[in-house]
Amino acid sequence: MDLEPDGEFHVTRNAVARLLAERGWTDAALAAGAGLDRAHVNQVKNGRALPTVATALAIARALGVPLVVAFPPGSSTFRRPRHPGSGRGAAAATS
Repeated sequence: MDLEPDGEFHVTRNAVARLLAERGWTDAALAAGAGLDRAHVNQVKNGRALPTVATALAIARALGVPLVVAFPPGSSTFRRPRHPGSGRGAAAATS
C-alpha cells in the first residue's frame, strides 16, 4: 500500500509488470498483442488505472495466462486522489 501525499492510497498487486519482465516484453508489445493503447497498458500495469473486464481479459490473453494469474482476486483496489473543491458540498461552498 502506498500512501499518497494527499492521504489517499493505491494498492497494486496485479502481476502484469512481473509477467512482462519474465517474457522480456515492453508495454508496447503487450499493447499490440492485446489490441490496446500502450499508455493505457502502462497505467494498468502501474496501478494508475483500473482495467475494465474486457481490458483485463485482453491483457491476460495476450500474456497467455488465466485472468486470475494476471489479476489475482483483490489485486485492483484503487482510490482516486481528492482534489480541493471537488466532491459533495463543493458547489454549496462556492455559491
